[in-house]
Parts: sequence; structure tokens; C-alpha cells
Amino acid sequence: MLDTPPRRHRAGRALLRGRGAAVVVGMLALALAAPVGSSAEPAAAADWSPVPAPPTPATHSRVASFNVLGADHTAPGGNRRGWDTGVVRIERVVNLLNEEDLDVVGFQEFQPPQAQRFQELTGTSWQTYPGLIPEVGAPSVNSIAWRTDTWTLVQAQLLPVPYFDGVPSRMPYVLLQNVQTGRQVWFFNTHNPADTRGPAQRWRDEGFAMEAKLANDLRAAYPGTPFISFGDKNETSDYYCAVAPAADMWSASGGYVDGSTCSPPTGGAIDWIMGTKDVFFNAYTRRQDAYVKATTDHPLYMANAVIPAAAPATIEHVVVVAVPGLTTSAVRSIGEQAKALSRMETDGASTTNARTTKERVGADANLFSVLTGRRVNPGAGGHGVDFRGKNPATVHKAAGQYVSSIFDLAHNNSLSTALVGSRSELALARKSWNSKFGGSDPYGAPDGSSKIDRFKVLKHDYKAATWWRAMTTRKARDLSVIELSGALQQGERERYRGEDYKKAIIKVDRVLRKIQRTVRYDPQLRDRTMLVVVGTQGAMRSSRPHAWRQGYRVPLYVTGPGVPAGSDLYDLNALNVDYASPGGHQPGYSGAQPIRTGDVANLVTRALRLPAVPGSVTNPYQGLQVFDPAALPDAGDGS
Repeated sequence: MLDTPPRRHRAGRALLRGRGAAVVVGMLALALAAPVGSSAEPAAAADWSPVPAPPTPATHSRVASFNVLGADHTAPGGNRRGWDTGVVRIERVVNLLNEEDLDVVGFQEFQPPQAQRFQELTGTSWQTYPGLIPEVGAPSVNSIAWRTDTWTLVQAQLLPVPYFDGVPSRMPYVLLQNVQTGRQVWFFNTHNPADTRGPAQRWRDEGFAMEAKLANDLRAAYPGTPFISFGDKNETSDYYCAVAPAADMWSASGGYVDGSTCSPPTGGAIDWIMGTKDVFFNAYTRRQDAYVKATTDHPLYMANAVIPAAAPATIEHVVVVAVPGLTTSAVRSIGEQAKALSRMETDGASTTNARTTKERVGADANLFSVLTGRRVNPGAGGHGVDFRGKNPATVHKAAGQYVSSIFDLAHNNSLSTALVGSRSELALARKSWNSKFGGSDPYGAPDGSSKIDRFKVLKHDYKAATWWRAMTTRKARDLSVIELSGALQQGERERYRGEDYKKAIIKVDRVLRKIQRTVRYDPQLRDRTMLVVVGTQGAMRSSRPHAWRQGYRVPLYVTGPGVPAGSDLYDLNALNVDYASPGGHQPGYSGAQPIRTGDVANLVTRALRLPAVPGSVTNPYQGLQVFDPAALPDAGDGS
């Protein structure tokens, strides 16, 4: 019986696997039947013709780099006296993979006895390359391993990299395809020489240059296909500053390159997980407890790797217009008098049967769901705004934890942001993500903790839109959120009925036309902008508004590059098991969901090619479909 490691909490793993995606099969036998090369050049694209796949949600993976201490070190005559054999220690390695829920691992010092035992223990649940494949010649001691229920092999290659005394050692790189999403990713694993047999800096430097060249060559041959590198590089900061600038990569452990400045991560690790900048890492962990120390002389390094869902490459800006008080019944009664909304319905994708949050139908609760992708109840991980009456000073205080937003994701990735409206309540958003209360920046060069670059509250909607247009004319922001509250103010006065309320909606519609014209004619935004309009508060009444159809039913409109004209959002998501039309009901949060206000958050991150907002529970896999599949990069070849 295998000894087992202590149980550990695996936080956030629920969001690491998507649902309802087609299974891709049959690639492994095809790939292994093809010749295995040893050239530094990537295999020709003609070697394998990918089958086009439908657009997919974001791809999530748990990756690791692990030097497992070669079996010869602990064999009789080895230099690690008193250690268990490599065969015994590899049993612990398998336990660690399962304990940490890993699905791709770069193994260094993975010698034949260990590879053989690994295969015996895992059967068909894991595949390794080169592992024990006889076609590659003499056994390689560095392999890439992956779970076969998560990844299938498309291509496999070996790159001869200088090792001790400059003698080439073949390092593997493989193209894997995610079973659930169809997304392809290149993985590379290398072990560069230490100075234990004499100075080896020359050979390390040469290997680092080869790694950067490989990443660049693969990017040129397979545009849009991410590249992830593992390895015991036997180098700390010099490795990072050799590879990160040359191949435009970043590390799961942090650090950044800004022009001629290279700032490597701290910590002094020689084992690395790196990736191109279309891979977003989080939860980077160095595990070196007693169980790991009994297994090998290196820590186990792990991270979550997230590849956002595909979006049209032409989208460079997103404008979200939140309209509290815009009810479905009012939109339907006004009809074509609402010219801006009618045009959005004609030009893009829409529904008048979206839903507010389950707990609250109010403007504050739903605006913060738009910004964060969270439900309201803080006891269930919600943002907490408007849950217990008067709001605390920040959303973080309301939630009892830091709450990330679309502003965090955009700003942390060096995109510009703006928030403008005509309600004083917007100040809660500004304060929550200002320089005092905003979070740190985990991506690349630090962009600061203040996540909203431009903020303004004006007396009414027209002035808010005018301010936004003037700002945009000078310099368009990558992400703008505009709140138009005129319909809310009149609705509260007239209980969301009567001619004056309808006139207020028509007036809001005129302001929206002003925004539409800016998106259509400003040269910075034209043909490069996704525009989203969402009702963020339905009709209110004194008792149980969240259970009233007039209260929880709101419209949602999307236009922009790749959005099919005249389409219904529920029809576009008919094959998506995460969504279902709710009819006239307001479902809870279990099972297939209606399209909700909170879905906008990760529609925004997807359009900007960013990962989902941390902590979001609505549209967490970025699977809400608003794009024509023909407008998206193909999920099969990543181009």
C-alpha cells in the first residue's frame, strides 16, 4: 500500500474544470505513430491537420515543475545514503500529484526505474513523454506528464540542450489539446547543468537562449498557441532576465520586464514555471513539507494556469452602460421609440429576459455584480453590497474579504479604466478600488493599487455622457463603465409606471444614442469596441421586490466585432449546458442559469482577453456566448 501525504486544503479548485464541453479523442495514437524529431525547429504544421472546433470557455490547468531526484542518487553507491529508492519515492510523487490535483507536470531527473514505476502506478490515467517510449533511443531523464482525462497529445518533440560539459541532453516539448475545451498549449521541460562538475554558466546561457528561441519559433509557427516552460534551471534571477525579455514571457512566481528594466521575482528559486503572456498564473505555491522532503531534494512548485476564452482579435475597447430602472416591461411598451435600444437589438445580440441577482434587484447590488461577477450574499462568497441595508465603507468590508473587479483585471494588465455616472453611490466603487483599498498587481510591471484611472459623478446622465465623450476624444480608455440613472430616479417617483417614467426611459435612450455615435465614429473606437447595455435594477415595490417579475427581469444588449446581428442571447447559448431560459421565473443559483447581470463581468474580461475575475461565480468560465464562431480564433490550432 502506498504511503500517503497529509491532506491539504485545495482552495479554488472548483473553478478549474469547465462543464458541457465536447471530448476530443483519438489524437494520442496518431501522435505517437509519427516520427519524433530532435531538431530545435518545431514540427511543420502540415504534419497534423487540426479539426476546427467550436469556440470554447476558458481553459484552466494545474501545472507543476518537480525535480524528483534521480534513482541513481539513492541506489547502492549513490550520493544520497539513507534515502528510499527511486521506485519507492516515485510512489510518493504519484500521491502528491493526486493530492494537489495536478494535470501537467515537468519532471526532471525522471530516470527509467522511476518512469517504469510511474507507468505501473498510473496505468492509462497519465501519459508521459518521452518516458519509456523506445523510439527516442537512449532513455531521457526529463519528461512531461499529463492526465489523459484532461489532455491529449498532438505533437511531441525533443530539443538537444547542453548539459554537463556541453554534452546535449534531449529536452521534451509537447503540444497538448485540452479534452474539455479543445484549446492547444505547448509545454516545454528542461534541466540545465549546475556547477557541480565544473563551471557550467556557458552551457546554461546557451540553453536559456535555445529556450527563448524555441518559444519564439513556436509562436511564429502556431500563432496564438500559448507556451508554458518548466524546469530546474539551476539559475535564479539570471535565468528570468535571459528568457523573459527575449521571449516576452512571465513567471508564475512574479517579476516583470519593463523596457530595459528586468525585475526578477524574489525568493531565490532555481526551479521555474514560465509562460507566454496569454497564460495567466495564480496560486503559485512552493511545497516543501516533510512528505516532499522524504521524496526528493527539491520543492514541488505549482500554479494554476488560466487561458482566457477566445474573443475577436479586433476588440480593443469595452464600454459597459449600466441602466438602473430599465425594466423589461418598459422596454417592450416603448418599442421602437427607444431608438438606441432598437438599434442594438438589430445590430447585435440581446435578450429582454435576463435576470438580476437572486438576492437583490436594487441598483447597487446589481452594479457591483456587473463589476465583480459575484452574487450578493457575503456568506456565500458574494460582494455584500446592499445585503444588510446601509453599505460599509468598501465592498471588501461588505464581503468580509478582498473583492476583485473588472477594473482590477484591466488595470493590473496595464489597460486604462474609467467610471462615470450620475449617482453619488458610485463613490463606493471608487473608494473600494482606490490607492488605499485596491489590491496588489500580480501581473507583469506593477501598475499600482488604484484600479480606476478616471472617475466622475455629475448631476445627470447627459453631463455624464458628455464628460465620457470628451475624455474619449482625447484618449479612449480600454474599459469604460457608464451608469445612466435617470430612469431609476423617475421610476422611484412614479413606482415604475406612467408616462413620465416612459419619457425618462426615452431620455436615457437619447443619451445612449450619444454614446453609440461616439463608439461608431470616434476613430479610436470604431470597429474596435464591444458595447454592452444592461438593466441593473428592475421595478421596486415595498415588499419582496426580488420575488416580483417586474423587479427581477431586465434587458441585456451587446454589439461589437464578431457579435451576430439580430441574434437572441439564449439562442446563441442553446448548446451551453450552463444556461437555460428561465421563462417567467427567478431561479436560484444551482443548476442551469438564466443570463444575469453578473455575467457581464466575465463577458468583459473575455472580450479584453483577460482571465475571469477572481471570486466570480456568474459566467466563471467565460462561456457566455455572444460571438459568431467564425469571428473567433479556432480553438483547435490556437490561431
